[in-house]
Amino acid sequence: MTITTDDGKPCEGLEQGPFEPIAVIGLAAMMPDAENLDSFWQNIIDSHVSIKEIQEGRWPGPVDHFWTEGKPGDIAQGYTYAKIGAFVEGYEFDWRRWRQPPGTIPQIDPCQLWAVSVSAKAIEQAGYGEGQKAFPRERTGVVFANALGGENRNLSNIRVWSNHTAKLAEDYGLPASSRDAFVDAINENSPKVDEDTMPGELANVVSGRVANLLDLQGPNHAMDAACASSMAAVMDACRLLQTRQADVMLAGATDRTMDPATYAKFSAIGALSSTHSTPFDARANGFVMGEGAGVMVLKRLRDAIADDDTIHAVIRGIGGSSDGRGKGITAPSQRGQIQAIARAYNQAGYAASSVELVEAHGTSTKVGDATELSTLTRLWTDVASGDNIAVGSIKSQIGHLKAAAGIAGIIKSVMALHHRTFPPSAGFETPNPTVDWANIPFFVPTTSLEWPEPESHPRRAGVSAF
Repeated sequence: MTITTDDGKPCEGLEQGPFEPIAVIGLAAMMPDAENLDSFWQNIIDSHVSIKEIQEGRWPGPVDHFWTEGKPGDIAQGYTYAKIGAFVEGYEFDWRRWRQPPGTIPQIDPCQLWAVSVSAKAIEQAGYGEGQKAFPRERTGVVFANALGGENRNLSNIRVWSNHTAKLAEDYGLPASSRDAFVDAINENSPKVDEDTMPGELANVVSGRVANLLDLQGPNHAMDAACASSMAAVMDACRLLQTRQADVMLAGATDRTMDPATYAKFSAIGALSSTHSTPFDARANGFVMGEGAGVMVLKRLRDAIADDDTIHAVIRGIGGSSDGRGKGITAPSQRGQIQAIARAYNQAGYAASSVELVEAHGTSTKVGDATELSTLTRLWTDVASGDNIAVGSIKSQIGHLKAAAGIAGIIKSVMALHHRTFPPSAGFETPNPTVDWANIPFFVPTTSLEWPEPESHPRRAGVSAF
């Protein structure tokens, strides 16, 4: 099977081996303005947008110490021109339940604690929590995606660098009477550095923290594939099940990197929007960052049926690719996107055109959104133009969760299947003018729509994370 890009280049290497079906038997989420799965879904169908200005107190100093007027390509070095995002607020870790000394909690990045909380909820939702059915903890593994560790590392680094800052202050003549107060002010909102700091910051301890506190004894490791990290985590979890290295897998992602350094560095490449996130809309002008965590409990389908588990969805294929020698390390590649998607459907054994809902990567950039829709059109070849296939992006509501972007989209799609609903995308008003909407089979729902059952197969959804 060969598919070509819009400019006629062949997309090769699409053939895949069979994919043993994997059941989703439990899931949980902690997202902006949504402390649990039900509130997350309610926000989705209500088109609730969680994006807002960064509140004072979130950063280790006043916001205007890190933000300045500017725009992509015109920003002072080390500053951000964007000060909006989607945030998880009001979370408190139950240290008593998990028997963790409260004095150690500030040294553990919240992204690790979020992972523990959602994992416990997902296991309970699957029917295997305390007082429920037993499950083989010795055969249960954990794979969490996390690309940047979290904010604690950048903040605790301030305390380390403050020693150098103090010496410079002395060298440049700052009076001794002021030096200590100066350094104390720098360190005021940074975590202390002690024996709990390093394990509390490492990305690869996210899965380990879950395995430790939930007593899960199968494989555990972190997965980092940038914005596709969640997909990589799910792919690896499926492989561990399919190769019988585990019987139950937790596959998820957690991301909490909304610190000034992350904003400044994304601003330096002009990636951020300072105003909004509107995928596929004419106003798309960059992505908005968000944070959150989500996880699924996975089993081989045959085992889930035998164990009488509730099956929320079935994973039939997961495709991956690299762009190879593309235009640039961060530039979207249609060939790479086609290869990843086509490989997934090759594994599944059915055509992409049989899928009625696509949760797209949809970052709210004009070029990226148009490229992705063009990619999808190269694959949905047996569908007439018009409003036939629903396409959306959760980034219209909670922004781009970076490493956790994919798990947010997957959970949204699983819930859409469960509720038999095409969910809306917020902020879609004027279609992206660079897309030939009249000649593609996709439409962006702006309200919740009933998802009718197809005549010849179950409801099917596809999810992309690039």
